[in-house]
Amino acid sequence: MTGADQKPFYKWLVVIAVMSGAFMVVLDTTVVNVALPKIMAAFGVNIDKIQWIITAYMIAMAILMPSVGWLSARIGNKALFIASLSIFTAASVLCGTAWNEDALIVFRIFQGIGAGALMPIAMVIIFEAFPPEERGLAMGIYGIGATFGPAIGPTLGGYMTDHFSWHLIFYINVPIGIVGILLAVIILQPDKHKKEIHFDIIGFLTMSVFLVSLLTALSQGQREGWSSFYILTLFTVAAFGLVTFLWAERVAKEPFIDLSVYKTFAHTMATLVFIIQGFGLYGSTFLIPLYFESMLDYTALQAGLLMLPMALVVAVVLPLAGRMADRMDGRIPITLGVLFSAISLYWLSFVDLRTSQTTAYLMLIVRGLGIGFIFPPLMNLALKCLPSEKTAVGSGLMNVSRQIGGAFGVTIVGVLLDRREVFHHSIFAQAQNLNSFATKNFLNYFQELFLKLGNVENLAYHKALAILHLLVKKEAMVASFDDCFLIAGMVFLLALVPTLMLRVSETQVILEPEHTYNISSGDRE
Repeated sequence: MTGADQKPFYKWLVVIAVMSGAFMVVLDTTVVNVALPKIMAAFGVNIDKIQWIITAYMIAMAILMPSVGWLSARIGNKALFIASLSIFTAASVLCGTAWNEDALIVFRIFQGIGAGALMPIAMVIIFEAFPPEERGLAMGIYGIGATFGPAIGPTLGGYMTDHFSWHLIFYINVPIGIVGILLAVIILQPDKHKKEIHFDIIGFLTMSVFLVSLLTALSQGQREGWSSFYILTLFTVAAFGLVTFLWAERVAKEPFIDLSVYKTFAHTMATLVFIIQGFGLYGSTFLIPLYFESMLDYTALQAGLLMLPMALVVAVVLPLAGRMADRMDGRIPITLGVLFSAISLYWLSFVDLRTSQTTAYLMLIVRGLGIGFIFPPLMNLALKCLPSEKTAVGSGLMNVSRQIGGAFGVTIVGVLLDRREVFHHSIFAQAQNLNSFATKNFLNYFQELFLKLGNVENLAYHKALAILHLLVKKEAMVASFDDCFLIAGMVFLLALVPTLMLRVSETQVILEPEHTYNISSGDRE
């Protein structure tokens, strides 16, 4: 039963029920990132080990996202949402009680299993609760949870870890999850169109092999070395898994994932935009707090507060973009979002050690405009061109495509950051002339300072030289951040190509199970 068949207020009850749980899941993702240093200290482990808390969660999510179509058809949207939220809530309790890093990684896998199905099915439930002419607004409302949560996550995570304990970031999910489960049980209508579908075990296993191998290689490549036997083997296994998966789904009578959704040109183009957006969005999200915390010495809480105005802008723009998508060509707000995002990243490519907090706020506010304008119209165009029985499949694949794009974004940005730092450091070091007037003045100033502190002349000179080398290294690092911001902005601009190729005339909305209406002409087919 869709929103068009319900009383007018039903759609808003659905929003309250679904978003109370979905918001918690996306919030948790960024909150945990901020708490990693405290968790490392608590368990006495290094970054190589602790990063699996993020990687394991990401992989578990990625495996479940494409499975949403099959799960939805098999048990129904309501049951899938409640089961996913229950798993996530229970896993949050386990994460909070983890006694070592290995236990926490295992419990994070369970969290990822709950989160992976929850986000796509939440999108489908809200999409179907609204009538066709308001589905852009529906995606805008969903987007508030999907993007506002990660935006305020660093602020909330920084506050909780600085003033309380890292355990709280998991325990806080429990009351919210219980409320979400109760609301879903009471408000959501049961599904009437469940199907007895055969489980395509070959399709599921080959898809899992592909995603696990690919995401593990991307997350571990920088540490292990991209040309190492381990990483090359993972990429080889991922390629084999992908080819086998495509073959298995082609010959299966009841494929695990209905890849025919990609025969719809608008959905394919929207997926490309989502992949590119994931690359630029996740890549820049990785860079921004890292820059302000490592280069400008912001605390985790200060970095989070810096991003708070951006989050408020996102929350305001999302419903506006959704209404624009309902009343005009959806490509217009998407294009605005891409341009705002690219402008913001171009502006960020000029940050230096003297960048003021006010300037940083303005840079991120422009970024918030970009995030807000892209999501609602893009998801609206991507889903309303599909028959109603395929929206769950389309939602799951769209979400996993952004996940994969984001993994590539973080990986490539991390590699570029290291390599551009080496490049700039060599250039700056070569440019330093110890006999130049400016360098001599710099060294004399610090040498005299160290002499006043009681150091002998030779030691004072070498300490002054050490400060010069540290300054050169820091300036090289700033230049490498600038390069990465610029590259991320250029990648965002690539999204204009598939955006302009989105054919709105192809977009269709299912109004009745057996009839399809073409939006552009209004003709029943």
